Amino acid sequence: MQPSLRFLSAAALTLLSASSFAASTVYTSSADFMSHVVAGSYTENFNGLSSPPAGGAFAGGGFSYAVSAPSDLYASGEFLGTNQIDEALTITFTGGNVTAVGSNFYSTNISDQFQAVSLTITLNDGTVTTFTPTSVLDSYRGFTSNVGISSLVMSAAGASLYVGVDNLTVGVSAVPEPSSWALMGLGLAGLIAARRRTV
Repeated sequence: MQPSLRFLSAAALTLLSASSFAASTVYTSSADFMSHVVAGSYTENFNGLSSPPAGGAFAGGGFSYAVSAPSDLYASGEFLGTNQIDEALTITFTGGNVTAVGSNFYSTNISDQFQAVSLTITLNDGTVTTFTPTSVLDSYRGFTSNVGISSLVMSAAGASLYVGVDNLTVGVSAVPEPSSWALMGLGLAGLIAARRRTV
C-alpha cells in the first residue's frame, strides 16, 4: 500500500474512533435548534394533560420517551413537571435514534407561576449546562450530539420549587457524525486508489 493511502486509511480510522467521544452543541432558541434538526422530529407540548399517562410515556414520529420523577409527575395542562419540590426530572429516550432534543426548561411555584432560578440540565454524554431563565420566553435550550442521547436530567437544587418542561422536541441532528465523515473519506481514498491503478 502506498504511503499516501496508508495515511488516508489511518486518518479515517482515527475519525472513526473519535466518534466514540461525545460532542454536543447547546442552542438558546427554538429557531436556531430546529435549523439543526432533520425533518420528522416529534414535539410534545403537554397541553391538556390533567394527569400524566402511566409512567409518563410519550411517543410520536418514530420516537418515544418516558418522563419520571422520584415522587411522580405533575401535569398543569400546559407543562409537565415534578410533583414535589427539590426533585430532578428525568427524561429517558426509549425509541428512535435521538441525537437532538430541545425544550422550554423552567421552575414554578405551587401556583404554577414561573420562577427565575438557576437550572442545570445534564445529558448522558456528559454535557452539562446551567442557566437562569428570566421568563418562559428565554427558557429554551436545545442540544445536538454526535452520539445518541439516551437520557436528560433537569434539576434546580435548593430552589424549593418544581421543575418542568414544555414544548419538548426530539429528533435527529442535521450535523453528520464523525464516523460518517470517516466513511466518506474511506470511500474517497478507495476511488483515488482505483483511479491510480487504471491510469
